[in-house]
Amino acid sequence: MPILSYGAPIWIECLKRKHNVAKLKRVQRLINIKIARAYRTASHEALCVLTGITPIQIELRSQAKGYCITRGNAQIDAPKYYRNWTHPAKTIELKEKCEEREYAVGVYTERSKSSNCVGSGIAEFMNKHLTFQLKYKLADRCSNNQAEQLAIAKSLEEIQNLSYLQGNQRSVAIHTDSKITLDATANLRNHQNLVEQIRDAIRRLENDNWTIHFTWVKAHNDN
Repeated sequence: MPILSYGAPIWIECLKRKHNVAKLKRVQRLINIKIARAYRTASHEALCVLTGITPIQIELRSQAKGYCITRGNAQIDAPKYYRNWTHPAKTIELKEKCEEREYAVGVYTERSKSSNCVGSGIAEFMNKHLTFQLKYKLADRCSNNQAEQLAIAKSLEEIQNLSYLQGNQRSVAIHTDSKITLDATANLRNHQNLVEQIRDAIRRLENDNWTIHFTWVKAHNDN
């Protein structure tokens, strides 16, 4: 792998061409056949599953992204390792806020990005009274979406501290003006770390009899 990945951040875009990927697959395939002691007719994908080795093209892209993150030349959130993905049977459904329902806890998230600063904030209301506010500063290379996802993830962590609430009081409405974040969380093919943190927090809260609903608030809406 160190030999095959040498200089990958420079030539990683070449993997968009199938014939370049095929050359790398042939090398990995020979190794996987010996490890799995499989027939030579076994497919590359099946061999990767049998050996538990990440497909070469995915591993190279992951290494290239990691390099770009540490060098500060990319605004991406590293994906969660596929072996740590949540089992499909435990997936959660993102539920929308019901206008007719009264929620004991209301959370509002916000994010902002300027030329030299990225940040996000949380405001929590309980029975329509402000209980606390939190602010977070992110690295300059982070995006607006990452700031919003962090705010939602942190707000869900704070809700876990409200263990003294019981019964119907365990209802939360989270308001966000980031439609992209809501869509990313609802998209089960998205396995970015922050998105997975949000899903894990929702799952834990729902298992603890919390009702978590989300609503999209149109930005700069005076209503």
